[in-house]
Amino acid sequence: MYEAKLITYPRTGSRYIGDDVFAQVPDLIQKITPNPIFGKYAKDLLNQPLNKRSVNVAKVTDHHALLPTGQTPANLPADQQAIYDMIVGRMLEAFSPECLKELTKITIESGSLFITNGTVIQSAGWRAVFNETEESAEEENTLLPKVVAGDQLPVTVKNLLEKQTKPKPFYNEASLLKAMETAGKEIEDEELRQAMKETGLGTPATRANIIETLIKRQYIVREKKNLIPSSTGLAVYSLVKDKTIAQAELTGLWEKRLEQIRTGASVSEFKAEIREFAKSITAELLETGNNISSVLQIAEQEGKITCPLCKKGAIRFNEKSAGCSEYKAGCKFVIWRTIAEKKLSDSQIKNLIEKGKTGTIKGFKSKAGKSFEAALTWADNKVEFVFENVKK
Repeated sequence: MYEAKLITYPRTGSRYIGDDVFAQVPDLIQKITPNPIFGKYAKDLLNQPLNKRSVNVAKVTDHHALLPTGQTPANLPADQQAIYDMIVGRMLEAFSPECLKELTKITIESGSLFITNGTVIQSAGWRAVFNETEESAEEENTLLPKVVAGDQLPVTVKNLLEKQTKPKPFYNEASLLKAMETAGKEIEDEELRQAMKETGLGTPATRANIIETLIKRQYIVREKKNLIPSSTGLAVYSLVKDKTIAQAELTGLWEKRLEQIRTGASVSEFKAEIREFAKSITAELLETGNNISSVLQIAEQEGKITCPLCKKGAIRFNEKSAGCSEYKAGCKFVIWRTIAEKKLSDSQIKNLIEKGKTGTIKGFKSKAGKSFEAALTWADNKVEFVFENVKK
C-alpha cells in the first residue's frame, strides 16, 4: 500500500505528527467523506474542532505517525483493505473528541462493607468511529441505579461467588510484539525506564523478524495462535538468562548514553565503553559455551519424551516442574521438581517418566526436618516414595 501511495511511510515507531502535517489533516478527512464505512463520521468531524492530542513535533522520530495519503484505493485484496480501513479509522479516532463517561461508585454498609463501581458512556466521542457499543467498549460495565447517600435499600438477592485468578496466558504474535514495544516499563531505574519508553526492544521494522528468527532456529514454536518455548529454547534461556547481554536494561542504558552524546558527552569515551563491553560479554559467552552442548543434548532428549498419560504431548521441562505440552487440551500430567525439599535433576525426572522409577536419591527431608533417602516411582499419575534397604 505504501508503494501504491495509499499510506505514508509505514516503518515508524512514532504515534505523533508535526503541525505542518496537521495542517493537511482537514483535507485528508475531506477525501475520506465518500468512504462507505467512515464517510458520514468524517463529514460530522469536519464540522467540529479537531483534537490535537497526537500533534507534537518533539515526539516525532525519523518518520511521523502512519496516515492515509488521501488517494482512493481500488480493488484492494481483502487483507490489504482490512489494514487500510484500520489506518483510516485510527486517524479519525486520533482527531476526534474525547469519550466522556460517568463513573459511579456505591458503598453499602450492611454489617460488612460492600463496594460496586459502574460506568455509563455519556458521549461516545472517538469510540463512535467503529460504532463500539457500550458493552464492547466496557467489558465490565455495570449499569447502576440512581441512589442518594443514606438510602435504605432491601437486599433482594445474595450470592457468594468463589473465583480463582488465572495464570498469565502464553504470548501470541500480537501480544509479544506489544510486549517488545513496551519492554522498558518494568525496569526499576527511572532514567533507564524513560530512555526505553519510546524504543522498547527492536524497532517496528525488526520486531516481527526477531520472532521469525527465533522460530527458524527452533527456540520457539507456533502452537495454534500461541508462541511456546521449545526445549532447546528453554535450555539456551537457562544458560543466558543471568548474563549481561540478556538484560533488557542494556537497551535502556545505550539509549541513555546516546542521549548524553546528543547533548555533548564524549563520543570517544562511549566507543571505549563499547569495546570493553564487547570483550566482557564475549568472555562471558565463551565460558557459557563450555556447558551449552550438554544442555542442548538434554534438551534434544526432552523433546523426544512422549507424555505417558495422554500419549500425544511432549514433556516440557522448566524450573519448577516437568509437564505435558497438551495441558491446555486437558492433560493433567505433571511432576514437580521439588519433592520433600529435594530438587530433582532432569535425568532423575526422565528416569521416573520413562522407567517408572528412579534409583535411590539422598537428601529428602521429612516434615519433622529429618533427612532420608528413597527411590521414587510413578504410577496412576502419582509420585510415591519407595524405601529400599531400610531396616525395620
